[in-house]
Amino acid sequence: MSFLTDEQKEKLNKFVKFVKDELELDQVPKIVIQNNRNGLKTTANYNYNLEVKVIKVTAKNRLLVDVMRSIAHELVHHKQYEQGRLKVKPPDIGGEIEDEANAKAGQFIKMFSKLDETIYDE
Repeated sequence: MSFLTDEQKEKLNKFVKFVKDELELDQVPKIVIQNNRNGLKTTANYNYNLEVKVIKVTAKNRLLVDVMRSIAHELVHHKQYEQGRLKVKPPDIGGEIEDEANAKAGQFIKMFSKLDETIYDE
């Protein structure tokens, strides 16, 4: 993550902790921030089939707040997995699982911006 500044890394760490607490996650998956797609077909992916759960997010040409939203979206999928609700890959568009992840990710960004409004400063 050398392409991210120390300030950006700190904001991401605080945001992940905030979302973890809001979702009451048992565990936080490994989160990999990439400066390229490196196998990603979209901007982010959550692989729950591995023993060690992994979220990958590309940050190339994206604002930090958008990277945060992607992380939150995938963390919601992780919560769905912990609850036993994510058993097969959900559709990319629509459906209860995907719609919930999209909605909650947006809510978490707005909630976190009340704590740190500088997330929009890029």
